[in-house]
Amino acid sequence: MFELYKKRELGECIADTFGFFKHFGKHFFKIFFVINGGFLLLTGELIYWFISMQDLSAGNLQSNNPNTVFNTSNGNFPLFIGLLIVLMIIVIVLSLFNAGYPVIYLKLIEQNKNSNFSIEEVIKAFKQNALKIIKFSTGMIFIVVPVLMIAIVLMFLLCFIVVGIPLLIISLPAFFTLVNLSFYSYLTEDKGFFESFNHAYALLKQNFWNTIGTTFLMMLMVQMVQASVTMVMYFFVFFVFLISAVGNSNFETAPFEGSPFFIALVSLLFVFIFALSYILNNLLMINQGIIYYSLEADEKTSTRDIELIGTDNE
Repeated sequence: MFELYKKRELGECIADTFGFFKHFGKHFFKIFFVINGGFLLLTGELIYWFISMQDLSAGNLQSNNPNTVFNTSNGNFPLFIGLLIVLMIIVIVLSLFNAGYPVIYLKLIEQNKNSNFSIEEVIKAFKQNALKIIKFSTGMIFIVVPVLMIAIVLMFLLCFIVVGIPLLIISLPAFFTLVNLSFYSYLTEDKGFFESFNHAYALLKQNFWNTIGTTFLMMLMVQMVQASVTMVMYFFVFFVFLISAVGNSNFETAPFEGSPFFIALVSLLFVFIFALSYILNNLLMINQGIIYYSLEADEKTSTRDIELIGTDNE
């Protein structure tokens, strides 16, 4: 039985993150792909139409004017804008769902003590928390992000006197963890926006070095995997593009018209990158959840110990 509320050290936090996917991975990703699958396919289709509408002639590709390259064919500018708006809406919906999904899933695990809940229950829980996710995202964009950006810029400037380098290495995972612990606290407990950040700050201080060490290692692993896979995919598509270009003997004078296969391949690449980023984000967010429940267990244990001390004195 997988236990959420358990005190963990650095190695245990990482091991239990992968242990979570060993126990619940099949059920977790089944729901993930069922809900995301349709949106991702629609995203791929929209990207396919975007690419198909562009004038990718050799002269335009060699031009330094981006307006020349991205000219919609047949003057379908209103259609282009309409599809772009639809794509933006889909990306926003996907981002909101995938931000809240790991938090909601762990909350349902804790409530049910197992993974015997359906896709409908996940969707229902997301609908119940959708407004809170939007509120938290809005607060992040307009309140937290500007403050964090100022702090990060100052630390980058301090890098010129060396002191900023270790400070930056420590601060980035600390900021990342603080935000995610606040998000978990905001959705899991009945707390307000600022109250959640205060609670997250208190949790972070409990076991600071263990917590940011876990986050730093997980971020490093995720970035390495994402960069490696994405780079391989980019090189593969670029290789296909070169073969298509070389195969066109009149490439210097005639327009380069990407074949439906090539356009579909590029569209699939974008969908794959979207899906990969969401999957790896789930890995990070589940890790943050493991940290959250671990720190909550630590806090509950400390509170219980204090109460016991008071009982012993009596």
